Amino acid sequence: MLESVPFTTEEEAVRAAERLGYPVVLKTTDATLRHRLDLGGVRLGIEDEAALRRDIALMRRTLRPYGEVGLEVQAMGTPGQNCVIRATEDPLLGPVVSFGMAGDAVNLLEDWAHRVPPLTQRDVRLMVRAPRASRKLFGYEGLPVVAVSLLEELLARVAQLKDAHPQIARLELNPVMLSADDLTVLGARVDLGNPQRRTDSARRTMTR
Repeated sequence: MLESVPFTTEEEAVRAAERLGYPVVLKTTDATLRHRLDLGGVRLGIEDEAALRRDIALMRRTLRPYGEVGLEVQAMGTPGQNCVIRATEDPLLGPVVSFGMAGDAVNLLEDWAHRVPPLTQRDVRLMVRAPRASRKLFGYEGLPVVAVSLLEELLARVAQLKDAHPQIARLELNPVMLSADDLTVLGARVDLGNPQRRTDSARRTMTR
């Protein structure tokens, strides 16, 4: 993951950006707004101190209707396609892993792929290709083809982790940024729960 540094004052933000190295990303720490470019919760590609100070002031004004929200500076990843990987605990199915393209595809259109671990390599390959918006990963309308093999490996590892650890109530990697030869997790959240809630163990088996 790329390092994020929360701050209170502009001076703290400037020191953090100088240590991380420009360009940087400015975002809110609010769980609902931190991935919402459309609501002003993220500013990308900030090139210098003057731009950072200007964007901090703008973001604080924009987010004022949402109350007091924290801000943070993060190192800028390689530009690419953004994805979401989510793992949850369903009361009937047990562990469920979900994949989609970040942004409107999942936020508005619910364009997800869902699978119940354990997953085979074929399961993972099909899962990555299932959402309609996933065509953006494979050169849709001239877009660069990204490192899908790295995404498949990460998705398989998340499925294994969730299957083996029922105490993980929810895990979300958002966004996962993919470029032609790299993968970077820009945000992660893990919520713990009661492992005794899983009651499906006798029903799930690996099929090939």
